[in-house]
Amino acid sequence: MNKVRTDSTFLWTILWGAGHDHYTTVAQLLYKYVETGSSSYVSLDAGRRSGSNGIKLYSSSGYVTKTLDDQATWIVGAAVKLGTFPTSTGSIFQFRDNTGNVQASLCVSTTGTLALYRGTTSGTLLASSAGALSVGAWNFIECKLTIADSGGYFEARVNGEVWATFTGDTKASSSIATANSIRLYGMPSAAIVYYDDFYMCDGTGSIRNDFLGDVRVDTLFPSGAGASAQFTPTGSANNWENVDDASPDEDTTYNVSDTAGNVDTFTFADLSALNASVLGVQANVLARKDDAGTRLLKAVTRVGSTNYEGADMTLSDSYVDHRQIWAQNPATSANWTEAEINAAEFGYKVQA
Repeated sequence: MNKVRTDSTFLWTILWGAGHDHYTTVAQLLYKYVETGSSSYVSLDAGRRSGSNGIKLYSSSGYVTKTLDDQATWIVGAAVKLGTFPTSTGSIFQFRDNTGNVQASLCVSTTGTLALYRGTTSGTLLASSAGALSVGAWNFIECKLTIADSGGYFEARVNGEVWATFTGDTKASSSIATANSIRLYGMPSAAIVYYDDFYMCDGTGSIRNDFLGDVRVDTLFPSGAGASAQFTPTGSANNWENVDDASPDEDTTYNVSDTAGNVDTFTFADLSALNASVLGVQANVLARKDDAGTRLLKAVTRVGSTNYEGADMTLSDSYVDHRQIWAQNPATSANWTEAEINAAEFGYKVQA
């Protein structure tokens, strides 16, 4: 019987966000990024807050790529720190279409100024900033790109301030007017870049479709049993203890079920006092199926006494980090509050 196995469940409070606090090895980045550069040039390092993790990318051979769906507009932000200036202008954010062609790039020059390019650094320079980044300082860098032959738009902001803008032709591809992946890069000639608190939004919908500003991505792990524990635990006696891994252990401890409708939910550690707006909750479930055939999983949040289900997640034979974002509380259709998140349960359900 083809069963569903869940190994790790966690929340991010902020379309997609990454704080990297839940992984301890470079290999684990492949649970959520479609690819990384050579392991010699990618590592985990200290993030911008005490106790947090970030990604350290070394030279232009160091990169990570996140792929979502095809969109004409993307808004991307991350906390970025330069270890050194590059010896030639290099990309920090690249927007790629579904053939791998680079539509546009946000780049850093040898003096720390920002540059907007159509295509790569060998493409067309669209705009440059007057201001310059400093080595060794964290800055929150965001850019918004709308891809079009004419009427396209490209803007870069640093710590909420507009540094560079361009209106016109932002489409490098000859036939595709969308991008579906974002690549974070290191710098040419052995220069180092650090990234933390990475977010991606598209231009659709009525909320979270523009710049978010300087945000943080907090990771929470299961801390106790919720209202339902219908999967069979393996490794630890209690279901929640099999999915609270800060570093996933795959088939060492996990919960398993082959019964459609079975649900596990868990309480989670409380958020630290934010005194700030919550832009969304992203439930992440590391899961796989263990035989041939199709298996579907859904993320679940329990608010009060009601379970709210996310979209179908199609499982593969290998562990993959599946995500479900609730930008607002499904029980109220309003923005989440800190108290509501702390009181809610999150988990998963075998859909089919």
